Amino acid sequence: MTPPLVTVITPVHDTRDYLDAWHASLRAQTLDPVELQVVAVDDGSTDGSGAELARLAAAWPGTLTVLTLPDRGGPARARNAALREARGRYVFFLDSDDRLGPEALARLTAAADRTGSDVVVGRVVGVNGRWVSPELFRQTDEDVRFPGASLVWSLSPAKLFRRELVERHGLRFPEDLPVYSDTPFVLEAFFRARRISVLADYDYYYLLARDDRSNITTRSRLADRLRGTAAGVAVATRFAVPGPVRDEVNDRYIRSDLVNLFGRDFLLLEAEERAGLVQAAGELVRSHLTDAIRARCDEPQRLKLHCLQGGFTDELTALVRHECEHGGLPEPVTATASWSADGLRVHTSRALPGLVPEPVTWLSDTVGRVATADETVIPLRELLPRQRSTVRLEASFAGRSVPAQITPDAALTQRKVWLGGHCYRLTPKPGPNGELEVWAARISFRRVIKLRIQRQLHYPGARGTAR
Repeated sequence: MTPPLVTVITPVHDTRDYLDAWHASLRAQTLDPVELQVVAVDDGSTDGSGAELARLAAAWPGTLTVLTLPDRGGPARARNAALREARGRYVFFLDSDDRLGPEALARLTAAADRTGSDVVVGRVVGVNGRWVSPELFRQTDEDVRFPGASLVWSLSPAKLFRRELVERHGLRFPEDLPVYSDTPFVLEAFFRARRISVLADYDYYYLLARDDRSNITTRSRLADRLRGTAAGVAVATRFAVPGPVRDEVNDRYIRSDLVNLFGRDFLLLEAEERAGLVQAAGELVRSHLTDAIRARCDEPQRLKLHCLQGGFTDELTALVRHECEHGGLPEPVTATASWSADGLRVHTSRALPGLVPEPVTWLSDTVGRVATADETVIPLRELLPRQRSTVRLEASFAGRSVPAQITPDAALTQRKVWLGGHCYRLTPKPGPNGELEVWAARISFRRVIKLRIQRQLHYPGARGTAR
């Protein structure tokens, strides 16, 4: 018997309501039916998916084969079982709640035959609000050098693989990973492929977001997702020496998969579980976070990685809680200035004191550091007799210097001060860069008396009103 051109592999678990659309998209393929083999694996379904698959297979004999696993083992075990039955020159992995464009398999296999590519990636379209990165499919490129063309951001198995590549290197999905078992398989295939093609000329794959937004990733434990992330990093470490290629791959794992574990679901864990997750993630960060990856981080990513690297569970918890409750990061330091009996009081508040040490208050360049504390009183004598004194704060937010703006209190108005037998008027004003400027002007009483006498002479009616 002539082997089929392509084997489509589909793991199935409790997706009965989606199987008709999945089946219809396969029956609509423009390939000659003899060129197609479909292997569906019922992975311990409890919703009648197994019976529905049996009905569909009876209506499509010779093409659709159904394997039944009595106990659920996860998509990795299901895909591996199907790979053992695959006879096609190529294999394609299609999830049971997704579907293909009618010409998808014909176009993908034709491209692989023409170019000799070991992996062919066709354009993916999100359905029902499912987000798909547009970067990978901006243009067709029949000879992509991994990790180029944003391939590292496309590690789902919804691709065409040359089966000879899979069998020659013994590529299989790691069955010990409850989630993310697909990324080590795809990543190793990318590294080993002699050629990779990306096709942006047709809508090949329709990726569905279920109405209840449920899938194996969103339902999985954070610790299991971390294990899957670590498995991907291990593949990158095995195939790429330290440098740009490894950084390009690990950048995706560290800044996306790992950092995204620390969101709302992290707060739902018990304290002991949170500490364990931080410890395990911290080991990954300390081993694989490079300067090149750190340079790409935005501020939330940088702060979370800082906490993970240092094992700061409480600080990370406070950071994530603030982010979830307020929709963003707090101001590292807020400061107010007011008069006290002895001088100018600068009071600071730190939303995340575990990540922001007590700021340093500086008074002009000539005086220098005044104090390192949340409340500092600058004696009045320090503000005189210079014409202008500048008060500024220096703060550190998880190791990075950040500006801190000093806001004058509503009662911070002009003030008269005696020093060395002279009287001065102090006028506080906000500076252009968040600092506070205090202007000092010496008051000449001889000039004041002269002006008042002149005023009395010119305006006699003002007698008794002068101050």
